[in-house]
Amino acid sequence: MTASPVTLTTVGPGTWQVTAGVFASNCYIHSAQPGTCVLVDPGLDPQGIDDQLGTLGLRPVAVLCTHGHFDHVGGASHFQSRYGIPVHLPLADTPTAKASNFLLMALRIPARITLADFTAVAPGATTVQAGGASYRYLPCPGHTPGSSIVCIDGYGFSGDSIYARGVGLSKLPGENHALLKASIQALWDTLAGDMIICPGHGPVARWDTIRETNTSLRDFMSAQHKAVDA
Repeated sequence: MTASPVTLTTVGPGTWQVTAGVFASNCYIHSAQPGTCVLVDPGLDPQGIDDQLGTLGLRPVAVLCTHGHFDHVGGASHFQSRYGIPVHLPLADTPTAKASNFLLMALRIPARITLADFTAVAPGATTVQAGGASYRYLPCPGHTPGSSIVCIDGYGFSGDSIYARGVGLSKLPGENHALLKASIQALWDTLAGDMIICPGHGPVARWDTIRETNTSLRDFMSAQHKAVDA
């Protein structure tokens, strides 16, 4: 398995998507103030992400993780060590993060990570202040126990809870399909239709477009699911 080439895509004003890693995933850069930024979900190629920060002339002041899977927290320790910044992770996903290297071995992915020293995000809708902006964690458990959507300035960084195309069902430990469906249902008419959903894999899209065109998601939402899936 070889690493994917690093790509940098402009999502909108002050917001970029970096796709990279031996297990390709999206990291997002959000800048609310000139010269600084917040990173969302740095994956398994932190140097590739760091190189893009240099290209943009930005210095990270915090890392926000939507959930604890290795392809979302794997690079966090690099940025914490280099820049001395906090790494925020939903409290319920601490065990998920701690299982990262076990999952990497189980999935036969040739990478190992060092965990960051996480700052726990309390359960419920919680606001994290970073880089001159307020980032709101909206709970969306199901993919993992602590999965959340991080919202700021019309963007929703959704991790693996909501994709523009398809549904993020992995059958990894801690995943609960019925709970994920309930979580998305609670947000279905709550999230603004023009919110730009920025998922952990694949392209970004407006929420109203996802609701209308993501047939896999609509099928998932209409299906019956057991209370706890194996």
